[in-house]
Formats: sequence, structure tokens, C-alpha cells
Amino acid sequence: MRKKRKYKTGKYTSLKSGKVYEYRSGWEQKYMVWLDKNLDIIEWSYEEIIIQYISNLKTRRIRKYIPDFSITWKNGKKELIEIKPQNKVNQITNQKKFRFATNWCTTNDHEFVILTEHELKGLGVM
Repeated sequence: MRKKRKYKTGKYTSLKSGKVYEYRSGWEQKYMVWLDKNLDIIEWSYEEIIIQYISNLKTRRIRKYIPDFSITWKNGKKELIEIKPQNKVNQITNQKKFRFATNWCTTNDHEFVILTEHELKGLGVM
């Protein structure tokens, strides 16, 4: 018997790039639609940037963090976006990833942004 998935999954074809992306949550799918409709966004990608980080200082184990979206705005601003439920934002594992993402963004002229259900509602995505 297959386990029922907790999140909505599927494929979305971007109107801006023509690329097909496989989303893993309904929030991501709705945000993709919003990105395509937003005229202030020149381009966006989904799960294309990989940030390596050391997850354990003792073992020096290297892990990969893949933020959900990379966005380029008309004004030249670049952002890495992570969509996460508010109740998971403060988990230690996520905080560690977010710290490394923030450092990556500083070095690569991006801003790191976490969007929870509250921000998505504010944008009219939900």
C-alpha cells in the first residue's frame, strides 16, 4: 500500500521561461503562478541553486540546501525564496540552513527571504 502524500504535488509550466517544474506543495504551485503573473519579475527558477554547508562541526558532514526559488526583479534585485510553514521556521535544522543561505546571499548579491503562510496571504497567493 502506498503512503498518502501530505502535500500537493504536480507539474507547472512557467509562462515566463517555458520550463516545467515539479512542485512539492500547493503553496509552491500557487507562488509559481504569482511569479508568472507579476510584471515586476523578469525571471525566476525553482530549486536550481544548491548551497553546501557543514551540518555537524564534529563530523564535518557536508549537506546540500536547495532553496525553493531564485528571483530577479526588474529593478535588478535578486532574491532567494524559501516557502515554509510558520511552525517549521524555528526548527534547528531549518535555522542552520537559513544561516548558510543568508551567508551565500551576502556573497552572491542576493537577499534571502522566508515566506510563510502569513506573507503568502499578504501577497494574495493564498
